[in-house]
Amino acid sequence: MRSTVTRFFFFFLLLGAPRVWAQDMIDTRLSYNYLDKFEFTDEWQYLTTDMYLLNAGQFSKVINELEQGTTRARRRDYINLESLFISAQLKNAKLFGQDPVVYPLYNFAVEPPSGKKDYSTRISDNIDAIRIIDKLPLAADERNIDAVIDAKLFTSDSREVFFNIIANQLTNIAKQMTPQAAMLSLVGEFGNLIRNTAMRKEYKFSSTIRLYEGQNFDTRLHSVRVYVFVPSFAKIPALRTPRLTELLSNSPQGFERQKLEAALNFKDYPVLVVANYKSLYRMDALSGSEITTETIEKRRVRIEQAYLAGLVTDDAYKQEKLFVEFLRNFSDLKQDLNNYRLNYKNNSPEANAKTLFAVIQDYKRLKTLASLRDHEFARNSTYQRIFKNEYQSILASADGYLESDHNLKNGKELVNTVLDLDQEQSKAITVAQREQYLNRLYSVELPNPEFLASTLEGAGISKHMNRLESAQFNDVYAKEVGRLREATPNEDNISLRNALLEKANTTKCRSCREEVKQAARQFNQRLEEQTLDREREKYRDLHAQAERKIILYLKQGTCMDTAIKAQYSTEGALPAHIQRIQERKGELTKQVTELEALVKEPAPEGKTSLLREYNQRVFGLLRTLDQGFADLCAAEKSLCGCE
Repeated sequence: MRSTVTRFFFFFLLLGAPRVWAQDMIDTRLSYNYLDKFEFTDEWQYLTTDMYLLNAGQFSKVINELEQGTTRARRRDYINLESLFISAQLKNAKLFGQDPVVYPLYNFAVEPPSGKKDYSTRISDNIDAIRIIDKLPLAADERNIDAVIDAKLFTSDSREVFFNIIANQLTNIAKQMTPQAAMLSLVGEFGNLIRNTAMRKEYKFSSTIRLYEGQNFDTRLHSVRVYVFVPSFAKIPALRTPRLTELLSNSPQGFERQKLEAALNFKDYPVLVVANYKSLYRMDALSGSEITTETIEKRRVRIEQAYLAGLVTDDAYKQEKLFVEFLRNFSDLKQDLNNYRLNYKNNSPEANAKTLFAVIQDYKRLKTLASLRDHEFARNSTYQRIFKNEYQSILASADGYLESDHNLKNGKELVNTVLDLDQEQSKAITVAQREQYLNRLYSVELPNPEFLASTLEGAGISKHMNRLESAQFNDVYAKEVGRLREATPNEDNISLRNALLEKANTTKCRSCREEVKQAARQFNQRLEEQTLDREREKYRDLHAQAERKIILYLKQGTCMDTAIKAQYSTEGALPAHIQRIQERKGELTKQVTELEALVKEPAPEGKTSLLREYNQRVFGLLRTLDQGFADLCAAEKSLCGCE
């Protein structure tokens, strides 16, 4: 814990010895040091320092003890005392350039003895705390900034020294090429100091150096030091601090002056309490609706200016620049969402597919970028504690936008699926999981393959589709498809074909379905060829039968005609049953003619169905004629006796 704490900023207060007045001087002694147990990580990048001057009226006591305790030969240094001046000098603060800058804290008028032996100081009974700096950014390589506190007594004979101090500081400020408002405020402070001194009025520092006006800073107490102003030869005062320690440990957000005085409970000498606070850098949060090209550019310019002014650390600046890049991606998503909605009303499938895919691209880039940031800055406390939540907030806004219709929802699911697959390429995936993945990947009508191949995101989607489908085919369909391709076309294997087709109809694997259909088509082709061969053989048999039987049918008809003429006189009417037999024979004769014409036709080629239909017609006529002549002969045997 101690080694960690020592890396953080300490605001040291040291007494600078006056060089021209007395050998004895006002000494500023550290009498109490409090360091909060909270672990301040690197993103606590800003320092705020408050100073509380307690027991200010006791400076009279300090001055008189100095005067009385000094050798008589040196007491002349305390003749004509006019003021007590307390100042601070910051060192190693890049904000102030290379030259150290001293700025005034207090200046009190000193009244010489008048009928009395003691000096007195003209000081208010209750001086409010002053904030000398507010949210001073700490550079990564400068966690320690020293401050020297001087308490000097000036006489009427040493005014030139007093004014030389002021002149030197104004000169240092003037050397700044681009002085900031914080620096220029010191010019006003020195002006107030000179005016109040000339009027022998009390002066205290009032222009808090506010270096960063950003909002939403988390601030908490870092350390407290208590200094006591005493003559240099005085013993170190003993402070009773348990109550003070209890107050500070229970006041992470700060404390009131009255409670501080009560807890310290020390009245012997003037006390300077220095309270240091650290502030956690907070970014300006934006909601999704607030993010536009204009607001992003304003943010970029603002952070650039703050960085150039030294108000933002290198790490925070880097994170802000990366976040601006992330915001630009989110702005692209919003613009493409608007384009999608406009095109969707036009009901153009191709245009809809392309504008929807643009949204999918933006969303994937946004998710990918956030994931990369998480990975890259997994151990960066500034990102983890400050920026990560804002990335998540923007992603939540993007998720909300993609819930507005089913196409956008499916697009979001597609992106999340692709990202999952990117992470799981080396993991084993079950058949059921592949079906789920493919279902999500195919849930969106994407542009044509050529368009997809021209984009990084489209190529990635196609790559996953191909990988999943190849694995699914090999695991589920390859063996059965191979069997079907080698199967003999028969009734048993027709069942195999039908079962495989039914199975393929339930999968989301498009190439699997196509492979099964292709194997089924090949099987059907073999079955068609086999059936055609059978029909051709049947055709040949039927054709030969027809050729033979046509002659027999014609001969049978002639025989019946001859028998009727021989048995029945042509002069008289034929019996009714003979007339009916004769009519029926005429019908059969027509069918014989039809069969004869059919036999003379060339056999249908190419399609089994045509040849099958032809064979069925020939077969049907043969059966009809056989049965017809057999029925006539059975009805009148005397008509069918021809040899």
